[in-house]
Amino acid sequence: MAIDNNGAGLTTVDTQVYSKIAAKAASKVPGVGASSGGLLHLSKPDGIEGKPEATVEVLGSTVAVALKVGIRYPLNIPRTCDAIRRQVIDELTKYLGVASVQVDIQVAWLHAKPSTARERVLR
Repeated sequence: MAIDNNGAGLTTVDTQVYSKIAAKAASKVPGVGASSGGLLHLSKPDGIEGKPEATVEVLGSTVAVALKVGIRYPLNIPRTCDAIRRQVIDELTKYLGVASVQVDIQVAWLHAKPSTARERVLR
């Protein structure tokens, strides 16, 4: 804990905490997640259960969040990204008192439910 000029304590929060809160918040949006399969996530994703990747930079009272997410197909991508953005901003404000949040979202992949041979028959 640092001491300010008035002798009061200051609380500092590591950027890793911001990242974890942002990733958890994004994963709360239905149909959003990250790959849960494959060695080092290099093979085909087999699910969407993981938390999205989040990196955060704190610039004074502004927090810049970069998210890398997977979205379940056929969800509307712009609406889902808006929901992610709102959820992340709400939780960072609620838990850390952040005044300004910028959220950049990269949709890295879409996750479609596995198809069966029966579904692929042309009619």
